[in-house]
Amino acid sequence: MIAEAIYNQVDDNGFDKVLFKDIVGHHKGEQALITSDVQNAINANVAPIRTTKGWDICIEWRDGSSSWHPMNEIRNSFPLHLAEYAVKHGIQEEPAFKWWIKEALRRKKYMIKAAQTRYARRTHKFGIKLPNSVDEALAIDRETNTTYWFDAIQKEMKNVKVAFKFLDPGERVPIGYKWIRCHLIFDVKMDFTRKARYVAGGHMTDPPSTLTYSSVVSRDSVRIGFLLAALNDLDLLAADVGNAYLNAPTREHVYTTAGLEFGAELQGKPVLIVRALYGLKTSGAAWRAHFAQTLHELNFQSCLADPDVWFRPALKANGFQYYEYILVYVDDLLVLSHQPALIMKDLEAYYRLKDGFEKPKRYLGAEVIEWKFPDSADKIHWGLSSSQYVKEAIKNVETTLAQNNLKLPPRCSTPLPSGYRPELDATPLLTDEAINYFQSQISILRWAIELGRIDIYVDVARLSHYLVNPRQGHLSADFPEFDWCDFYGDV
Repeated sequence: MIAEAIYNQVDDNGFDKVLFKDIVGHHKGEQALITSDVQNAINANVAPIRTTKGWDICIEWRDGSSSWHPMNEIRNSFPLHLAEYAVKHGIQEEPAFKWWIKEALRRKKYMIKAAQTRYARRTHKFGIKLPNSVDEALAIDRETNTTYWFDAIQKEMKNVKVAFKFLDPGERVPIGYKWIRCHLIFDVKMDFTRKARYVAGGHMTDPPSTLTYSSVVSRDSVRIGFLLAALNDLDLLAADVGNAYLNAPTREHVYTTAGLEFGAELQGKPVLIVRALYGLKTSGAAWRAHFAQTLHELNFQSCLADPDVWFRPALKANGFQYYEYILVYVDDLLVLSHQPALIMKDLEAYYRLKDGFEKPKRYLGAEVIEWKFPDSADKIHWGLSSSQYVKEAIKNVETTLAQNNLKLPPRCSTPLPSGYRPELDATPLLTDEAINYFQSQISILRWAIELGRIDIYVDVARLSHYLVNPRQGHLSADFPEFDWCDFYGDV
């Protein structure tokens, strides 16, 4: 536990990592410039020296400690906080501040305005348009001649009803309960499945006094798990816990008013929220704690290196001793054992598993491949492939381009156009909607890299520098990446 505590306090390179809390003090030394020095330079037609020398800033960290640092370090790391501190304490006219503080505050106003206008509307995810309401979702279905969103809404409302307790006629809401707004939100999963989620307005509840963070298994742990399965001749089974959060009781006392999605006969009635509904601040932690208790009852224990890898000792019929594992990514389960079906059946006694359980065909967006080497036909090996994920992504990109009478460029010799320099691109800036689309495409390519497409890593990283203010040329350069992945689909 001591080693784990130390590891949690350092970054990947072993350096201490502490979180900034506030600026709590400043000190002006003898070497600091004074106003008269600047004025004398102006009178002599000499540009004043731009320096922060002689100033030290005291930082309070979130672990409760504090430390003093040269001002140039703090200006480079926390310029906005330092600028606001200077204005608050009336030292913004000091030579060490005056030459840079106005620009910092101006940039702050720009960033806030950009955030309010650019990110208020998320219009697409993975190239698929996201509705903002039930009416819009159904309209998209009509436009595309599909029932994806309608099916998602019906499925969600059928499953989520367990989270509510409707009051009898004349029954009042219990004392201590707070009203919150609930609504449907729409999402697209990594495999491009449409999903509707009924969520609570957790922003309307008071901050909880207990921990609400819920971790997930790391991708490295997943890869190591597949390696262990191959080394120990283990079988794999995957399952998805249906409406996972709703299995855990809520830690909050809240209620809402039923909308039309509940049906005309229930619309307008007050309803208590009795399960860990998505959107509540404590729901993630409530589900993780609830599921952890289940795994403890099954004699599994959490791994110190990755708390979402659970293991317990096991014994094969031939006397071989090993560990069987359960990898948990919120509600996605992956079981590694010589008899994984027995573990899945134990879990089915506690939870509803969507579509039962089976050998994993896809996990976290990647295809799971099973094969055997010719010289060891009796030994199973496992692999992860991005092929199907990339094909679906390309299909969505082609659909979007077709709506604008465009198509992917012809076969390219490189992921980015030859000779293209994104840092020198001077084409017009994208509109807010186009920026959102560009960001979603970069996210798709990044996940493809995580799944194994390292051949596009460098070029995607170059375009990722311009996520905040991309230009038309950056978006155009993004499409050949998909064409490259399409042509080299088996990389």
